[in-house]
Amino acid sequence: MASMMVQPALMMSRHHPRCPPFVKHVKTGERLDVGRIMLPIRHVASSSHRDSRKPSVEQVASATDDRIAMTDVEKEKPIRPFWGREWLPNDVFRLVHFVGLHLVCLSAPFYFTWPAFWVGLSLGIITGLFGITLSYHRNLSHKSFNLPKWLEYTFAYCGVLACQGNPIDWVSTHRFHHMFTDTDKDPHSPNEGFWFSHVKWVFDKTYLTAKCGERDNVGYLRKQPFYRFIENTYYLHLLAFALLLYTAGGIPFFVWGVGMRAVILLHVTFLVNSVCHKWGERAWNTSDSSMNNWWVALLTFGEGWHNNHHAFEYSARQGLEWWQIDITWGVIRMLEALGLATDVKLPTEQQKKQMAL
Repeated sequence: MASMMVQPALMMSRHHPRCPPFVKHVKTGERLDVGRIMLPIRHVASSSHRDSRKPSVEQVASATDDRIAMTDVEKEKPIRPFWGREWLPNDVFRLVHFVGLHLVCLSAPFYFTWPAFWVGLSLGIITGLFGITLSYHRNLSHKSFNLPKWLEYTFAYCGVLACQGNPIDWVSTHRFHHMFTDTDKDPHSPNEGFWFSHVKWVFDKTYLTAKCGERDNVGYLRKQPFYRFIENTYYLHLLAFALLLYTAGGIPFFVWGVGMRAVILLHVTFLVNSVCHKWGERAWNTSDSSMNNWWVALLTFGEGWHNNHHAFEYSARQGLEWWQIDITWGVIRMLEALGLATDVKLPTEQQKKQMAL
C-alpha cells in the first residue's frame, strides 16, 4: 500500500518531465516527507532556486531510486516519550502503585504458604473471570447480556478489586479502543510499539485525553450512583481489601492475595492489547490487526479470541468454534440457564458470512 501511495508522484515525473514535483532543499542522507511517507534521499538537488523547483528527470529518477522499493518506504510515527513529558498526579500515583505491586512480588518466595497460594488463586479467578472478563468487558463495555442490578454491581465490584481501575475508566478506555482501533486515537495502539500497547499507556492520562477526548462515552454508567461512588473512592476499596487480607493471614496473604494475584492478572489482561494485535491467526475480515491467540485465551478465560471479538464485539461468546475454549462464555451460559442473564447476544450465521475471509 505504501508503494502504491508513492506511484502518482513517480508517474508525474515520467510523463510530465517539464513539470516535475517540487523538491525541498535536503542533504544527502536526510529523509523527505511525502504526506505520511518518508523517502530516503540519495542525491541532492541543485542549490539554485530554479533548479530546486524544477529538477531534471535524471535527478528525480535517481532520488526515487528505481521507483522506491517497499523496504525504502517507512511510516513516520513519533514515539511518545515516557519520562520527558507532563506527569499528572494520577499518572505518578498509578506508577507508584504499579511498581509497588511488583516489588511486593519479589518477596513471594519467602512468604509462600499453601493457604496463601490458594487465596491468591481463588481471588485471581473471582476478580479476573467474574470481575474483568464477564463484568467490565462483556457486560458493561459491550452490553452483551443483561443482569439484575444486584448481580451486575456484585460482579463489577469484583472487577474493582482486580486493581485495573474503576468501571467508568476501564469501560471508557475499552470503548475508545473499539471506536479507534489501530489508529492514532487508539488508547493503546499497537502502532506505537509493543510496550506502549502493553502497559505504558496506563501512565499517560494527558496523552489519552488528547487522543480520545473526555470520557463522554459511558453516560449509562455515570448516571448510576454506584459507579460514581466507586470512581470517587476507588483506591480506598483497594486499601481496605489489602488490610482485610493482612488481618486474615498476615504478610503471606497480603503478598499472594494482593501482590502476586494483581500483577499476574494485570499482565495477563494486557496481553490482549499487545500480543493479540501482533501474533496469532485471523478468522474474520476485520479492518484492524486483531488476532486469535489460543494461549492468551487460556490465560484470560477466553479473551484471547480477539479477532472473533473485533468481528462481533457485541457477542457474549468469543470462542465461536467448539474447540475455542471460552470459560467466560460457559459462566454466561450457566447464568442464562438460571434465568439471571437475559438478552444474551450472539452473531447470526448471516453476520458470520458477511465477515468471513
